[in-house]
Amino acid sequence: MPGPALVLVHGRSQQMAPADRGNPAAEAAFVQRKKRGWLGGLAKGLTLAGLPAVDEADVYYPYYGNLFVDAIAAHEKAGLAGPELELATTTRPETADSLILDSAQLLGFAPDREPISENPADVAETARAWRAYTQGEEIDFGPILRNRLVRAALQYVARKTGASELVIEQFLADVAYYLDVEEIRRLVLDEVARAVRKAAGEHQQVVVIAHSLGSVVGYDLFDELAGEVDVPLFVTAGCPLGLPAVMRNVRPAHSVQAQRPGPQLRSTPVPWLNAYDVRDVVALVNPLGNFYTGGVRDERTFNAGAPHSIADYLSDPDVARPIGRVLTGQAPW
Repeated sequence: MPGPALVLVHGRSQQMAPADRGNPAAEAAFVQRKKRGWLGGLAKGLTLAGLPAVDEADVYYPYYGNLFVDAIAAHEKAGLAGPELELATTTRPETADSLILDSAQLLGFAPDREPISENPADVAETARAWRAYTQGEEIDFGPILRNRLVRAALQYVARKTGASELVIEQFLADVAYYLDVEEIRRLVLDEVARAVRKAAGEHQQVVVIAHSLGSVVGYDLFDELAGEVDVPLFVTAGCPLGLPAVMRNVRPAHSVQAQRPGPQLRSTPVPWLNAYDVRDVVALVNPLGNFYTGGVRDERTFNAGAPHSIADYLSDPDVARPIGRVLTGQAPW
C-alpha cells in the first residue's frame, strides 16, 4: 500500500483572471502553478529538516477558487442578503461586520480614542454602542452608527497590523460568506471533501494542510467526513480559527463558553500543527492552544517574504518536519 497522501486546501482570492476562464488547459496550468508554489516552500522546509521531498504524484490540490467567487457574485447579483452569522450564546448583533469588530476588540480598539467624528455627540454615541457590543448587551444599531463604528474598527485593525483596509475587509467578508451562506459553504466543502475521499481511496492515510480560509474549510472537514478518512496530521497556517465569530460558526455547533475541541477522528484527537506569524493579520488570534482542546501544537514562524505566504510557512523546518515525519511513516513529534 502507498504511504500517506497530502491534500492542500487553499484559501480565498485564488480565482483565475477573467480572460483565462473557460479554458480547461489554462485552468489546469493555473492550478498546477498554485500547487507547485506550496510544494516549493515545503521542499525547502523538508530539506532544512533533513527529510526527503514529497512525491508530487501523492499530492492533491482541490481547487475551488473560481467556484467560490462565482457563487458570491451570483448571490449578490440575485439581491440576496449578505452574511449574517448566527449567534449561539449572546444577544449582541452578529453580522459579517462582527468579524471586523471582534478583530478590533482583540487588538485593544477603543472608539473614543479614534478620529470618528468632529461631533462630540457622535463620538459619545459610538463609544456607548461599542461598550454594549463588547459586553454582550442588546443594541439596535442603525446603519449610520454601524457604519461609523465598523469603519473606525477597520481603520484601527489596518493601522495595528499594517495590512490594508481593503484586504482585511475582503478577507473577512469571504470568511463570512463561507460560514453563513449554506449554498456557498456546501459548494466549497463538497469540492474539498471529494478530493480527500479520492486521496483516501488511493492511499492509507491523508495529511491535510490548510491555509487561510482553507483552515476553516479543513476544520469543517472533520465533521463532514465523520471519521471515514484516516488523518494522521492536520496542519493549519495563517489561520483565522481563533476569531470568536469563526469559532461560533464552524462545525459542529459548540458553546463559546468553553474551549472548542480540536479535530477528531472517531472521538480521538487528531494531531494538529498550527503555524502562525504574529504579523499575519489573518492569524490574529494565536496561539490556538488557548482556545481548542486536544493538544494543538502551535508553531510561531517568521515569514521572510510575506507574513501570510503559504510557501514561507511551509519553508520553516519546524513546520515541515512533522509533515515529513508522517509522510515517511513516523509519528509527527
